[in-house]
Amino acid sequence: MKRKNDNASGADIPFLTDLNSFYKHVNASPPLHKDIDVRELDSKGVKLPDYVTKPFRHSFYCITLFLEGDVTLNAGFWKTRLTKPAIYIKTPRQVVSWLKPERGPKQYFIVFTEDYLRSNKIISDIVFELPFIQLEQAIPIELEQEEVTLFVNLYKHVHQEYHSKNPDKFVLILTYVQLLLLYVRRQYNKYEASDKKLITNLNDREHSLAENFRVLVRKSFADNPIHKNTLTVKHFAEQLSIHPNHLNAVIKRQTQKTAIAILHEQILLEAQTLLRQTEIAIKDVSARLGFADSSHFNKFFKKHTGKTPAIYRKEAAI
Repeated sequence: MKRKNDNASGADIPFLTDLNSFYKHVNASPPLHKDIDVRELDSKGVKLPDYVTKPFRHSFYCITLFLEGDVTLNAGFWKTRLTKPAIYIKTPRQVVSWLKPERGPKQYFIVFTEDYLRSNKIISDIVFELPFIQLEQAIPIELEQEEVTLFVNLYKHVHQEYHSKNPDKFVLILTYVQLLLLYVRRQYNKYEASDKKLITNLNDREHSLAENFRVLVRKSFADNPIHKNTLTVKHFAEQLSIHPNHLNAVIKRQTQKTAIAILHEQILLEAQTLLRQTEIAIKDVSARLGFADSSHFNKFFKKHTGKTPAIYRKEAAI
């Protein structure tokens, strides 16, 4: 019996932050690992009773390989119908739902949490360099037959290891996931080159994110005279609801500077203003700007100006 989508009734859209909650929401068995799961779904000859999934928001990364069949997918404000083999990428905080026919498409998928990503720099560096990570459009990338074969083999290896009893299986799975992401990046680059709308959408979104970062940094000095543990890229990334690594990657693409460099520019500007226009003691200027002690502030200031704060203030008064 088809499950009704009750989003229209006004029910809250759940935010699923762990894999157990996710599988409970879609009426599936729990994962074998709390931070990563690998599945092969093949409903050939099987009627699926629960093929409408109501909207939910999640905190996972999911890379699905659809092989055949027909499925309508919704992510953010984008709706996609897949009728050909494709890689479909879902990123955290999107609102997702789907409608599958009674005999759904054969598919493989790997889903992992943000904790898994944070714990494995080898793949986080790849993920956060991908431009579409924060895009509201979950992007399906159609595949040629030789590409399908390559991805199927990769997924099969991961799936086999995941369900094995090998003591080192998660070490090997990490390597396979890295390889999978590298191939996804290659496919995305090919897809991006032929989609003008996507390029424009990405550039507009990244430009907006970079500007919002600058505004937040400037606003923080206007709103807060004293800063403690707030003048960090991590703090501003949290304000923007994105990962610090992704924020830095976007800032670098948009400005050719790192996020920390832009933050340091603003800290330096504020320091120069306070030293020139006020009589606040240097140790108090240091404290206002979040430095652990005056010696750290002195090193920071001299590195960027070639002068100590005391000399800079003295020369400004002449």
